[in-house]
Amino acid sequence: MKRYTQTVFVIAVAAAVAVALFFLIFSQTRSKAPVSEPVRYRSFAATSDSVDDQSVGAEQHLVSAIELNPDETLLDIYAFNLDLDDEDEQILVVRAADNPLIRIVVADYDARSKRWLRAWDGGTLASKVKTFQAAVYDLVGDHTINIVCTGMDEDNRQTMTVFRRADAGSDGDAFQTVFQTAADAVMVETTERPESYKLGQTDAESWNIAVWTPDPESSNFLDQIKETWAWSFLDRAYVQLGQEKIPGASIAQKMAQAILDGKAETFEAWLDGIWYKESTDPLSKDAQFLTFQPKDATLMFSGQSVVEVFDWETSNPTRFGLYIAARNQSVRNLRRLMNVELAAADTVVVHIFQDWRIKADVSGRWDGRYRRLSPDTAKAFKRQPSLASTVVSELKGSYRSDAGDILSFDGASYRLQSGESVEVGSYAVFQLDGLTLLDLRAVTVGDQPSSKRSTYELSRSTKTLDDGSTTDMLSLTPARVAIDGAVTTESAAVVFTLSD
Repeated sequence: MKRYTQTVFVIAVAAAVAVALFFLIFSQTRSKAPVSEPVRYRSFAATSDSVDDQSVGAEQHLVSAIELNPDETLLDIYAFNLDLDDEDEQILVVRAADNPLIRIVVADYDARSKRWLRAWDGGTLASKVKTFQAAVYDLVGDHTINIVCTGMDEDNRQTMTVFRRADAGSDGDAFQTVFQTAADAVMVETTERPESYKLGQTDAESWNIAVWTPDPESSNFLDQIKETWAWSFLDRAYVQLGQEKIPGASIAQKMAQAILDGKAETFEAWLDGIWYKESTDPLSKDAQFLTFQPKDATLMFSGQSVVEVFDWETSNPTRFGLYIAARNQSVRNLRRLMNVELAAADTVVVHIFQDWRIKADVSGRWDGRYRRLSPDTAKAFKRQPSLASTVVSELKGSYRSDAGDILSFDGASYRLQSGESVEVGSYAVFQLDGLTLLDLRAVTVGDQPSSKRSTYELSRSTKTLDDGSTTDMLSLTPARVAIDGAVTTESAAVVFTLSD
C-alpha cells in the first residue's frame, strides 16, 4: 500500500511539471508569433528623447496593429488601402535608436491567418518629425500605388522618397524605392487626369517630379537649376529628363541676404501681416488671403466666406524661405505643411502640402503667388459705420395681402393676423444705407409672450381702383440689418393693400 501511494505521488508530480512546461513553451511561442489582436486593443505611446518628437507623442495616442522592434520608436500612423482589398493597411512612421533618419513600416492584415503582419519597411532621407508626411498617389498613371514620403533633413533641405508597389509575381520586397533626393525644393507636378482614368477604364500620363538646386556657376545665390524627373518604364524608376536654369528673384541682393539669413525668426518677422493671392483682385469677392501672425503663432486662411485658423507649430528655414508645419485649431488632426519662398520684395510663392488623412481641401486652391497687402489697399476695406435715421411715419389703418393676412397700424403699435395666428407689438420706420426699413418687434404671438423681431424694406405706392379713386399699398421685402448696413434677402416681397 505504501509503495502504491508513492507511485501515485510521483505520477502526480510528473503530470504537474509537464503541464507547467506546456504552458511555459506555449506562452513563449505565442509571444514570437505575429500579432493577432485587433488594432483597438493594442496601444503604443510615442516617446523620444527629442523635444520635437515628444510634442508629437503628447498630442495623440497612437495605436499600432503590430509590435515594433525593441529599438524602434513609433512617431506617427497613417491608414491607406495599399493593395485595393477590403482592409486598410497601416503605415507606421518610426525611428530606430541608432539612426536619426525616419523609416516607414507597412502593417498588413492577413485574412487567411487572421493576423496582422509586418509586411515591409523602408528608409527615407527625412529626419525632422514635424515636417514628415506620407501620402499615396498613382504617380505613374497605371493604377499602381506609390507611397510618397516628404519632409526635411538636418541641413534644412526638402526630401522626397517614392516607393512603388512591386510588380505582380515579382520576388522580394512589397515596395521598391523608385525616387529619392534631398534638395532646396522638391515637388510632384500634378496635372488633371481624364474621367476615363478616374473610372479605371484607361491609364493616364505620368506625373513628373521637379527638383530645385543651387546654380553652382552663378554668383547670385538665388539663381537655381530646375531638374525634371520623369517615369521610365524601361528603368522601372524615375530618371532625369532634363534641366533648366531659373533666374533668381528680382530683388536686391542685399535685401535678400538680410531676409534669408538662415534664421527662421528673421523670415517670420518679414512675413508678419496680410498677403493676398496675385491671381485675384484683393477687393473682389473671389479674393484669397493668408495672414501670418508669428507673435500669436497662428496662420489664417480666408476668402470666399471661409476663414480657417491654424496654430503655427514649427518653422524650418530653407534656402529661399520657410517650411512651416501648422495644425487646424478646430480639426486637430488636420495638418498643413507649407513651403513659403521669397519671390520679390513684396511677393512670396506658397505651396501647400495638405495632410491626406482627412480628404479635405486637396484641390491646391491656396497654392500660388501672394503679394503683401499695401496700406493703401487696406484702407479700401475700411467702411464708415452705417447710421440710421428715423422717418416720420404715417402708417395707419388695416392692410390686407392677397393671401388674406391683415396688417394693422394704430399709433406706435401693430397687429398682424395670419390665419388663426395673431401677432401684436410695436413698430418703427427708419432709413439705413438708402433703404427705408420697417422694424416689427412682437410682444405676443397668440397667447404667448414673444421677442420676435422682423425687418422689411418698406416701399409705398398707390393703386387706382375701378371707380377712379386711389388706395395706399405697402410692399414688404424681408431684409437683414448687420453692423455694416442693411441688405434685402432673396425672399419675395409681400404686397398689402389698404382695406379701410
